[in-house]
This record gives sequence, C-alpha cells and structure tokens, in this order.
Amino acid sequence: MKRMKLFFLILIAVPFLFGSCTTTTVMKDVWKDSTYKGKPQKIIVIMVAKSPDMRDLFENRFAGELDARGNNAFQSHTIITMEELRDKELVKSKIRSSGADTVLISRLVDTKTIESYNPGLIYVVPDYYHGWWGYYNVVFADYGYTGDVRVAYIETNLYDVTTGKLIWSGHSKTERTEGEQQLITAFIQVMLKKLASDGIIK
Repeated sequence: MKRMKLFFLILIAVPFLFGSCTTTTVMKDVWKDSTYKGKPQKIIVIMVAKSPDMRDLFENRFAGELDARGNNAFQSHTIITMEELRDKELVKSKIRSSGADTVLISRLVDTKTIESYNPGLIYVVPDYYHGWWGYYNVVFADYGYTGDVRVAYIETNLYDVTTGKLIWSGHSKTERTEGEQQLITAFIQVMLKKLASDGIIK
C-alpha cells in the first residue's frame, strides 16, 4: 500500500517538476531570396554578444550543429576578436581570407520578462480525493504557481560574402524559464530546421 501511494505521488510530482522548466522557440518572420539557388560551401558563424563567453558558446554550438548535419562551418571568434568586430573593413578582410562564402550572423534584438500562471491539474474523483490525507498530498505536490518567463527575440541573417547580398533572414521568439544554454540549444535547433526546410543548408 505504501509503495502504491509513493507511486501515485511520483506521478503527480513529475509533471510539476518538468512542466516548470521549459524553453520553446518559434519562427516569427522568414524571408528568402528566391533567386538564390546555390548552397553555402563554407559558413562563418557570428554572434553579436556583449560577453566573449556568450559569443563563444553560441558560435561553438551553432557551428558544431551545422557540421554535424554535413555543412562546413566555423566560428568567427577563431579569427576575429571582440575588439576587432567593430572594424568593418578588418572583419571583411578576415572573412574573405578565411575562404568563407557565406556569413551567418545572429543578434539579440529584444528581451522581455513576463509573468505567467501555471494551473494545477484536476484529478479523477474519487481516486485522488477519497480521503483528507490523500487529498492533502495532492494539494501540496501539484499546486498552481506563478513564475517569470523570459522572452528573447533574435534576428538571424545569412549573407553572400562575394556580393554582400542577403540570402535568408529569420526572426525568432524564444520563451524560457531555464538558463542561457537551454535558450541557445532551443534556438539553434529551430533555426537549423527552418534553414534546412528552406533548402539553404543540409
């Protein structure tokens, strides 16, 4: 009987524990140059970030995922320092010298924090409500709660190095209750899926 009660309590608690930590990314706007018929042969990934650590983390993850799908990509921080990023001519020269034919650049456009309410679940009567102490356990294992959700809006553009023209552009919205790494992971997965479905990458 005790094991059965423990089992039910675990079932109740699991949705609460995992439901409170979510990160979701959706594409808001996408544009593609209909005249572009090729595929990038060597992509340099640039993240415009305030901190070198965040830039490195993002670029490493994005370039790694691109490579894993069979694309040739590398991180801009391996050839361009944070200080050099503001020097357009220097950046242009280094990108051309690297042999990259396309530039994938992302930047954080806006962030917001919104309050959300997550309601508790309604269980089958009388199974979970039959006795006072059983109901007591339900109440304190699965109560509704209010939490802050941080929303990040990120713009990602792909440019042709030779012509300087825009090939593809996407605006995304990521809602998260977890840390920065979860945001980056969720964002990259959605971005890769969309770039692939649009025929830009493998």
